[in-house]
Parts: sequence; C-alpha cells; structure tokens
Amino acid sequence: MGKRIEPSRKSPGERLDDLLEGHREASLRNEGEKYVRRAIGSSDSLPNAVKFFAWALLAADAADEEEALAALASAESYLAVAREDLGRRFGKELPSLLFLERGVELRSDRGEFEEALRLCDLALELGLGAQWERKRATLLRMF
Repeated sequence: MGKRIEPSRKSPGERLDDLLEGHREASLRNEGEKYVRRAIGSSDSLPNAVKFFAWALLAADAADEEEALAALASAESYLAVAREDLGRRFGKELPSLLFLERGVELRSDRGEFEEALRLCDLALELGLGAQWERKRATLLRMF
C-alpha cells in the first residue's frame, strides 16, 4: 500500500519564505517566471495571502504582456487577504515587488492612462512612497 502524503503544516509566513527564496534562486538562473508558474499551478496548497505574492511576482516576470496584466488582476484580487493575514510582513515585502511598476508601464504604453493612474493611486494607498506621486504627476501630464 502506498504511503499517504501529509498536507503541509507550514504557516503562511513560512510558505511565503519558501516562495520568495525559490523565486530568488530561480531568477538567478533566469527561470523566475517558470518557478512562479509552477507555484501557482499548485496553488490549491498555497494560502491565499501567499497567492497574492505569487501572482505579483508573475505579473512582474511574465514575458507576455496579456499574461502580465492578467496576473496583476489576480494579485489585486488577493491583496486584501494578504494585507490582513500577513500584517507587518506584507508591508515589509511589498516594496520589493515590481508588479505595480509593470502594470503602470504596460497600461501607459497602451494609452490606458486612467488604469495606469488607478495603479498609481493603489501604490500611494499602500504607502509605497513619493516616487508614485511623481509617476502619477507624469501620467497626468500625458493624459
């Protein structure tokens, strides 16, 4: 008889550590996108708070623009739960994510300035700093 595989007993913080470390290591081999895809593929075992980070990493790494924008939307759908469940840890890790930068870049390249402005406002709401005020002002001049 086969051995039953036990479900993971790691906390969301430990699962986040695993995701971020795995992504860092894979990125050194230019395989960050591939690693995150696999993590998302097994997302039924990822806590929802960690799914936010997985989707945010994919949004920043995806070579395909449509996939990056879809990943950005998925990340946003998990944003509130990640913020609530991970608390300070969420705030600590958030500035290192590039999903909003990628989203603003793609939206503004497509002439979708209202959506790019919305993403800037989201970054400001999340407390990501004055750089987003400058980026927003630049977009307003273009709009």
